[in-house]
Amino acid sequence: MNLYTSLTLRYLKENKKRTIVTIIGIILSTALICGIGNIYSSFMDYQMRETIKDRGSFYASFYDVKKENIDYISKAAGVDKYAISKELGYANIGESSLLKIKQYDKVAMEGFQVSLKEGKLPTNKNEIVISENNKNVLDKVYKIGDEIKLSVGERASDGKEELNDWAVVKDEYIKNPEEKIFKVVGIMNSPRYEYNNDITMGISYIDLAEVYDNENINISITVKNPKDIYALAPELAENAKMEQKTDSNGAKYYNIEYNEGLLRLLGASGYNNIRESLGSIIMLVTSLVIVCTIATVYNAFSISISERKKQFGILNSIGATNSQIMKLVFTEGILVSIIAIPIGLLSGTVAMDIVFKVIQNLFSESFIAEMDLRVVYDPSIMILSTVVVLITIFISVILPAYTAAKISPLDAIKNSGGYKIGKVKNSKLVKLLLKTEGELAYKNLRRNKKKFRITLFSLIISVVIFVAFSGFMTLFLKAETVRSGQMTHDMYMSTRSEITKEQSDNIRKELNDIKGINNYSEQTHGFNFNLDLNENNINKDNKETILNSLGSEEVNGVYQSYNNGLFLPGDKSIKNLNLTSGSFDKDTAIKEMGVILVNKAYYESPGKKGAIDMTSYKVGDNIEVYTTNYDEDGNEIKDDVYKLKIMGTTEDILTGKNSYNYMGIQLITYDEVGEKLGLDIIKNEFSIDSNKTEETRVLVKKLSEKYDLNFTDEAEESMAARHSFMAMQVFVYGFVSVISLVSITNIVNTISTNINLRKRELAIIKSIGVTPGGFNKMIYLESFLYGVLSLLYGVPLGIGLCVLMNKMLGNVIEFGLVLPWPAVGVSIIGIFVITFIASYIPMKKINKENIIENIRQESI
Repeated sequence: MNLYTSLTLRYLKENKKRTIVTIIGIILSTALICGIGNIYSSFMDYQMRETIKDRGSFYASFYDVKKENIDYISKAAGVDKYAISKELGYANIGESSLLKIKQYDKVAMEGFQVSLKEGKLPTNKNEIVISENNKNVLDKVYKIGDEIKLSVGERASDGKEELNDWAVVKDEYIKNPEEKIFKVVGIMNSPRYEYNNDITMGISYIDLAEVYDNENINISITVKNPKDIYALAPELAENAKMEQKTDSNGAKYYNIEYNEGLLRLLGASGYNNIRESLGSIIMLVTSLVIVCTIATVYNAFSISISERKKQFGILNSIGATNSQIMKLVFTEGILVSIIAIPIGLLSGTVAMDIVFKVIQNLFSESFIAEMDLRVVYDPSIMILSTVVVLITIFISVILPAYTAAKISPLDAIKNSGGYKIGKVKNSKLVKLLLKTEGELAYKNLRRNKKKFRITLFSLIISVVIFVAFSGFMTLFLKAETVRSGQMTHDMYMSTRSEITKEQSDNIRKELNDIKGINNYSEQTHGFNFNLDLNENNINKDNKETILNSLGSEEVNGVYQSYNNGLFLPGDKSIKNLNLTSGSFDKDTAIKEMGVILVNKAYYESPGKKGAIDMTSYKVGDNIEVYTTNYDEDGNEIKDDVYKLKIMGTTEDILTGKNSYNYMGIQLITYDEVGEKLGLDIIKNEFSIDSNKTEETRVLVKKLSEKYDLNFTDEAEESMAARHSFMAMQVFVYGFVSVISLVSITNIVNTISTNINLRKRELAIIKSIGVTPGGFNKMIYLESFLYGVLSLLYGVPLGIGLCVLMNKMLGNVIEFGLVLPWPAVGVSIIGIFVITFIASYIPMKKINKENIIENIRQESI
């Protein structure tokens, strides 16, 4: 062991507390940087697995391809793997249940995640595996070995209601049925795309050799380079002589479906701005962690240099060179790094593993338990984290090492450097507000500007980090809500038949009597109306986005907005709305034709989506809406013009809807206002938000049967969405907790060490007659002044970074400016509490020590 290492180890051992605090700071910072990498890689892995479970592992699927043309796709250059499938049709089993049958070849079964619970996979067209959900759907529970005879065909209905896989409607039937007999050879786990208990899945086998040449089938592919898929797929479709279709805008397209979610995770999405924006935000967040680490480590080494000034001066006086002094400081940095970095890497990885396990245990009986969260141990993250921390420590040590090398032997031995000689400028405001002790505290801070700035910088960084990180996490949760929408209901009752007013009143009364129902809306689909937008009423901040999305031409400075809705959700739903402005009294609303304005509008463009303010209307404004019709010459004319008064505004999403109107406003009012407008009010749908208990769900289902309504139970989906969001919150606030620990460590280390280094100075102040109460007050006021100054600088900087991240995220998801006021409040309270505690501990120790010994401490 050489002299430098020996001296450094000796110093580290003699100052165990400071060494431990420094090591803890580096450990937390390393764990945080490693944790960011682990979170990123683990969630990428989770999303990849979840996306494959939902949509399969293929990059693109071609629908309705003639069997004779399949080779143009399957054998094309660049295609890596392909699978054959076919939609066989539906079979009606029971009064209100369907079996949906698909045919897959072996590769498709693997790629589309057909997971067996028991039995085997089908190997010919007469064998089938049925979802385990069949016990909830079919009149008879089918077991392995059973033969089932089915009439398989297309779904059809005499009504106007759209048929989809969400529910079975009452009057639908199977069109063009074909008798088929299958043998059940396996039971599979319920696939993700099995939406509803009314419909269950069955998978049979398809053999390409048995398919007729002119028969249409589907082919799904992966390619060697995922980024080539968007250019390659249309070429393959053209070569395979696929039929071109025309959309509503007259554009030609092939029936190709891209697995956009998987391609985005593979970095092959056409929406590059998503990756760029998220990459920029991750870089900014990581930079904040690095700055916090630099502040913590730099502060620790600066304090260390200040404390050892005499030691460095003596070494200089006996011939030590500047490079040798710097080497001592760098050796200290290397030694604490050797201890802290491995522990930090291990902590960051183990902590994430524990968090995943805790989340799954907390939600062991919910959807979260099935999320299969796992930590991905990526060596590159460990290496990158180590390199980042080492560079950070090196940057943190350079300036203190240079400062140590420059110390003059005479100044160091006298220990006179750093203090301001002469009169220190007083603050009249401080003297007025904080009296004599406050004035003394202020002068103490100003005496050594360098120490003051180092300490203040460290505290400012802690405030900035906390506010910025908390703001980022708030933005993240808000963005996720906008991206995925909100699940506002868990049960739904509807019918296409007209419900009489008496029936509607009875249903409403019985719903009100059921305990466990939080809210319900009596109308999910509103009355559509048009709205004229111009310079006076369009939201100026979002003007460009709005005009680009409306799709209407300007006529005399006016743009038509088409996708607006007037909703009559019922008294209970209106009563539960949270108004952001105004009030909505029923009698006044009926008298003045009053409405509540939902000014937020949802929009989506390639690579971007969001919720924005649509208009500049406010409470008290009158709004004119209308429907359109056509005259004899085919010209569009205004019809049914309504003049309404805005009495309140809200940002709530109505029960039964999961987002705002697409580029259109919503108006909400009472049924009586709708009647005065002459609207044909039919209450034939009820969206219900409940406590999701089995008892409540059974009562609502019985009510739907009583009035012959279609019933859809979406409680599990609602709970899954809520638990998924809760899991996200656990991650978010766990992340904020770790960064808070780093900040608290930094503050405690800074304040307590700053007081300990001034033992002689404080002892002199006590020796000239300052009372114990006055002395304590002075120390507390020093911490108070540090807190005030750090907040004055730190809060605006933290908010500024939040605004910057908001703008970055706005390139992908736009939802307006969200400022972290709760985090600001916590930081204001926290900074004073932490600085008080950090001052109290060393002050209590100093009060017990001998004044004479402390005065002699640095003068020997």
